[in-house]
Amino acid sequence: MLSIVISVGILFLLWWIASSGGKEEATSSFSQILQNTAWGLASTYIITTILGTLIRALRYRSLLKADGVSAVPGTGFMFLVTLCRNMFVDMVPARIGEASYVLMLNRGYKVPVSSCLSTLFVSVVLDMVALAVILISMVMASVLSASQSGISVGNALIGTSIIVLVSGLLIYAALPLSRWFARVMDFTGLKILQRFAQFLVEVGLSIKRVQEREILSLTLAQSLALRVLKYGGLYILFVAVTKTSFPEFASLGWWQILPAFISSEAAASLPLPTFMSFGTYEGGGVLAFSVLGFAPAEILFIMFAIHLISQVVDYTLGGLGLLGYFIVTGKMKKSDLESQNE
Repeated sequence: MLSIVISVGILFLLWWIASSGGKEEATSSFSQILQNTAWGLASTYIITTILGTLIRALRYRSLLKADGVSAVPGTGFMFLVTLCRNMFVDMVPARIGEASYVLMLNRGYKVPVSSCLSTLFVSVVLDMVALAVILISMVMASVLSASQSGISVGNALIGTSIIVLVSGLLIYAALPLSRWFARVMDFTGLKILQRFAQFLVEVGLSIKRVQEREILSLTLAQSLALRVLKYGGLYILFVAVTKTSFPEFASLGWWQILPAFISSEAAASLPLPTFMSFGTYEGGGVLAFSVLGFAPAEILFIMFAIHLISQVVDYTLGGLGLLGYFIVTGKMKKSDLESQNE
């Protein structure tokens, strides 16, 4: 209940700021925006979401295999888990929903918690590298189109450099850094810190095994494909929503639109107790598009419509995935009980 109140409060604050900023011209109502949405084009988002989920599931399997897990779940089971993971990440702030991946694999398929956590950590690092590639592409497109200011391009280059540096450090120096941290924690004498340090060593070993198995290029390619499908689907959804109601937005280049989604994604990951990230997501988009000089009220309508549509799709697929997960795990438990009774 508190999260709903906070989300409504943030949305109201954004609307109050946007509507009192000196722009008195009327804007299309939210219902009109939905009516004018090109739903045939918008349905492409469903396809890109399913394909992205499948690739993410395949990447999880690749990492679990590289980590030496004896019984790796099949693609179908991982697909269901990933559908659920996508839903819970959207549902819970600060990306705490990522823990559902660990819980569902451990409870449903007896995958060791250490393997689940280490592969999850590697996945996050790979996502950072893929995001850096996307940012570099955006910067290059901005430079070639000459549509962005020097300051914007410079900031993007600095941000991209930091992401590449941190990601490379996490991938190639994870093991020595984790061992150094473990040695430091040994001096504290605190068991909880020592156990945490030991877990970091296991994560470092997992990353090392991924490198030794020579699947780093494969998982990086999968991560890049994930990002392309994700932002590609959101870009198409953006065009579908703005095509009729706000043609000036639909005519923007993809390199001008993607920063809004990246900004919204970052804002939605903030540790704020919002409901399905409503409010924070829209705030990130308003901030990004305001730099280009667009009316905040129009941006708020657009981002809210896109967020609502994407959430309906993600929660529908996630709900179906959760139902499938319970059916599959229920059959597995029943089969185990029957084998024990024989």
